[in-house]
Amino acid sequence: MKYTLTFTATALKSLKAIDTRYKKRMMGKIELLAENPLEMSNVKKLVDYDVSYSMRVGDYRVLFERDDSIKIIDIIDIRHRRESYRRS
Repeated sequence: MKYTLTFTATALKSLKAIDTRYKKRMMGKIELLAENPLEMSNVKKLVDYDVSYSMRVGDYRVLFERDDSIKIIDIIDIRHRRESYRRS
């Protein structure tokens, strides 16, 4: 069953700032994530971070939360890999 995608304002702002050629690829991967989040090989569960999951898309990381009970994926932020795991 397909999950519903939601984006935070931060994620939308980050997505808007990304180059168009990466943006198309990223949206394709996010759509695949919504279709089957449990079997994506480029998704990693994070420990001791503010978000629960990270998906690798080239040099970028899509940081998200997943709620299996209501079938929703909340995209929290999209960051370049050098910035994605910095603690605040």
